[in-house]
Amino acid sequence: MSQILFIHHDLEFTSRIREEAGNQALTTPSMLQALQWISDPEIPLSGIYLNPNTPQYSALHFLEITLMSRPATPVFLIDSENEIDIRSTHPFLTNSNVKGIFKGRESFREYLAPLGLAFDPDGPESLPPRKSLERAHEGYLAIPVQDFEGLHFFPYDVFVEDQSKNLRLLGARNSNIDASYLASLLARNPWLFVSESSILEIRESIRRTRSEFHEIGNFPAAWKTAELLFQAKNLLREFQKGGASDGFVEHTHLLLSDLHGLISNINSTSKLSKLIEMAKECDRTLHCTILAIMMAKVMRMEHNSIVEILGLASFFQDISLFRSPYGDLSDAARETLAPEARAYYDQHPVLSADILSKGTTLPEVILQVVRQHHERRDRSGYPNAVGGMQLHPMSEILSLINAYLDAGEGFADRADEICSHYSEKASHSLFNLLNLLDLP
Repeated sequence: MSQILFIHHDLEFTSRIREEAGNQALTTPSMLQALQWISDPEIPLSGIYLNPNTPQYSALHFLEITLMSRPATPVFLIDSENEIDIRSTHPFLTNSNVKGIFKGRESFREYLAPLGLAFDPDGPESLPPRKSLERAHEGYLAIPVQDFEGLHFFPYDVFVEDQSKNLRLLGARNSNIDASYLASLLARNPWLFVSESSILEIRESIRRTRSEFHEIGNFPAAWKTAELLFQAKNLLREFQKGGASDGFVEHTHLLLSDLHGLISNINSTSKLSKLIEMAKECDRTLHCTILAIMMAKVMRMEHNSIVEILGLASFFQDISLFRSPYGDLSDAARETLAPEARAYYDQHPVLSADILSKGTTLPEVILQVVRQHHERRDRSGYPNAVGGMQLHPMSEILSLINAYLDAGEGFADRADEICSHYSEKASHSLFNLLNLLDLP
């Protein structure tokens, strides 16, 4: 008996599957955990069921890596949002090793149906190990015969060794699989062989899909959101390691344009709220950037201003905190810092602008917004008590969003006091945004 792997961020779903499936299923909310299981040759898997609507890991990257470890194992999507149109996404499904889509409400028996497997919740505690990978023929990948047991058709041209240890064609791509012959073959030879070039073709297709992802109108907003936030998180990680450069600014600008386009095309407040929640799970910088972009849209600012000034400034605002003399202070609470660290923290807007000015050719207006992202209209902010007409409108937006995030769950109790430091227009726009998204 093989096992079925379910990757889903909804713990209620995974609990239900575990209860129904017993030992026949592996469940996890983590794609990283799933990849560890997939790459473990001791675990036999008959199918993989994936919910792609989580920002913790890229579903497309996951599919690409899965192909290299389990090229014959079918992958199915679990569409919790009920947004994926099978007909419109057919080209992607055909070229990505995805065999079908479930809606997430089905019973475990229904998930087994396309694999032709029997339902056995009381199966053995320990499963027979999947054979370790071996390389016996140049240019071919050896795949355990048991990996094909849950398939009705060969996904590739598949070869088998004859008595002379030469490869001969066993089945052409999309040809029927004879389960009884496969079982008899397993007793004589545990391996089938697939040309590595045919797997690379599918990998390239997945990579093309990733590069074109935000121009494809047929993918659900939740999946596009997860992909974009994963890319943003990776970009931010590289930024924190390597610092700013003009090349990095260009990549960030493209990312922010995709993000602005995604926000503009989501026509449901519940989906916008979900975008905010997913960003909050990802990283504070991303959370702040998305809220700032949304607030600027509420204030009807132009696309170019939002992306090229506010977006870049919010993304780069804390660069000096990532590698400070006192360690990473980006998630530190200002009031809890020791005096020396707090003195550095209070100067980080200016220090961030200085780092950007030395490493990039960013326009002065962006550097100004970075310098002022904790200043307030009434001059009660820091580090330079700038206010009034000297405070850039984008700086006021970013400062107010930062104040909202710093207040956390206590914002509702302190809203009037916090907003009293800002203009009526900015405060009113923030309240409109929070009401629109039903945020506290």
